[in-house]
Amino acid sequence: MDGRACQYLFAGTTLLFSLMSVSNHAEGATLPSEPSEVLMPFEKQTFTLPNKRRMNCHQRQGVGATLVLVPGTWGDIHRFESLLAELPEELPVVVVELCWQGGQVPPSLELSIEGLADDVLWVMGELGLERFYVGGHSIGGMIAIEIAGRGIPGLLGVLPMEGWTHHTVVETAFDGIVVGDLTPEQEARRQADRARGRGHLSDEQLRTISTIWRHWNGFDCLRRANAPVLSIWGDRGRPRPSRKALQIPERPSVEVGWVAGASHLLLTERPEAVAELMLSFLQRNP
Repeated sequence: MDGRACQYLFAGTTLLFSLMSVSNHAEGATLPSEPSEVLMPFEKQTFTLPNKRRMNCHQRQGVGATLVLVPGTWGDIHRFESLLAELPEELPVVVVELCWQGGQVPPSLELSIEGLADDVLWVMGELGLERFYVGGHSIGGMIAIEIAGRGIPGLLGVLPMEGWTHHTVVETAFDGIVVGDLTPEQEARRQADRARGRGHLSDEQLRTISTIWRHWNGFDCLRRANAPVLSIWGDRGRPRPSRKALQIPERPSVEVGWVAGASHLLLTERPEAVAELMLSFLQRNP
């Protein structure tokens, strides 16, 4: 990113690398996070894809169509923990971690949003999902948008959370503001998440992964999406930008939902508001 966006994304670098120093660098290493009560019902599987990438999948059984969630760049299932705590326990959920998340290491750095969407769909196919919603945060939201444009059978709705259709959205819509003012507790959680998500990767891997989203444009995906879409954003406590600024097409089937006072880290800041928007969308599109 450029300008002020860089200042927000790379703030706290010294703290980050001090945390990384105690991380386990072994491929597929178990991460130092005990499962909480919220995550206990999830069963973990690890798949090896035809392209040799390894991906973790966490599944909670339930009733009805499945909500598939994809974490942001340096996230994993723990990034959704606060959101899951606000969602009904009977809602079936699958969290698909990308090929560098959850302690995995990608076999090559030929990575793209399109290819990552292929990976997520492959895992979903292995799970035998027939009716589902797809959502995600940040790069996970971009992957959800990519999937929205493909006319996938069984896709009932798409829920990108701060999933930018183009890397310039942070400037056109938010004047470069990515992360808002966090409480000390929220900042500590953010740094811990980033350390866990980055500590097992090399400098080259970190550089490549952090720029994947700059080589993609999801506007046409939303323009041709057959399934309804709810694009969820934090308004940064500022006047809410237009669809043109968000680079979202004017279509009745593509809604925009706002979380007051939140930023790109809306899952940390206002998970209950995000859950409310999502549940309302699921009820309108059963």
